[in-house]
Amino acid sequence: MNSKPLLGTMFSRLCACALGLSFAFALASPLQAQEYPSGPVTIIVPYAPGGATDNLARVVANQLSEIWGKPVLVENKPGANGIVGAGVVANAKPDGQTLLLVVPGHLMNPNLFANSPYDVLKDFTPITQIATSPWLVVANNQVAASNLKELIALAKAQPGKLAFGSSEPSTWLAGKFFEQLAGVELLNVPYKGASTVVTDLLGNNIQLMFTTPLSVSSYLSSGKLRALAVASSTRMASLPDIPTAAEAGLRGYESGAWYGLYGPARMSEKITNQIQQGVAQVLSEPQTRDRLLATGATAVGSSSQTFAEFTASEFSKYQKLIRDAKIEPQ
Repeated sequence: MNSKPLLGTMFSRLCACALGLSFAFALASPLQAQEYPSGPVTIIVPYAPGGATDNLARVVANQLSEIWGKPVLVENKPGANGIVGAGVVANAKPDGQTLLLVVPGHLMNPNLFANSPYDVLKDFTPITQIATSPWLVVANNQVAASNLKELIALAKAQPGKLAFGSSEPSTWLAGKFFEQLAGVELLNVPYKGASTVVTDLLGNNIQLMFTTPLSVSSYLSSGKLRALAVASSTRMASLPDIPTAAEAGLRGYESGAWYGLYGPARMSEKITNQIQQGVAQVLSEPQTRDRLLATGATAVGSSSQTFAEFTASEFSKYQKLIRDAKIEPQ
């Protein structure tokens, strides 16, 4: 029996099979590039609804939904100064379907609270810095001070009487920084989110708030709240009548917030880059940039590598600041 025709037939079949598999893989490659997101994406905001972080998250989420063609949802999980919501993301699958949008307080928490359930440098994947915004010194209309000098004089005359609300560690630290520079003593009242701070500020349950324009812009324009100074080196284009702290008599008070997007640790570089590119596309839209500028925020959209380096630097900065202030973890 001649085996050559049989071997030839088998060889032909193997070649055809290999060719078919190669063709299948070639077709699959572009599809795999489109795999993310495979379903709804959730952005966890670890603070109460209605604050600056929540508002920014919804702007980004709505436009990412259009770009990706999949729902991008915002879920508020306030509690323990942002630790509750961040913990959810730290324990999520590293598939990019669960993300975290936070402010600097996220990196301060380990130095302020003992027994943190996660490591902020090891348990998260930095994706991108979304925006920055300077702090405003905001008072309600019941406070008998029309400018920053009068506010400082009033606080010195009534040590510990004027109360400010803090929604998480970075707003608390903004208040403490103000106290140190101004030489005054204020009363801090902690909240779970900026929106509840604003509510109590309007009701005169507290007198002051250190916050970004994103949280209070509508109340400033309506005259229901007053911004006495902005903690930046120059005046803001969106609030040109508000003096800088230095112009108002408090030199050195230059500080602000940033908004950053993280995922769980061990997210692939491919998915991380896809998310970063999606957010950068959102932030590159003139309409988005103008919308942020109108509320006092500047769009960033940094690379994941740049944001990882920024995260490590900011963590070290806050660690030193808290240690130098001799603040013991609770």
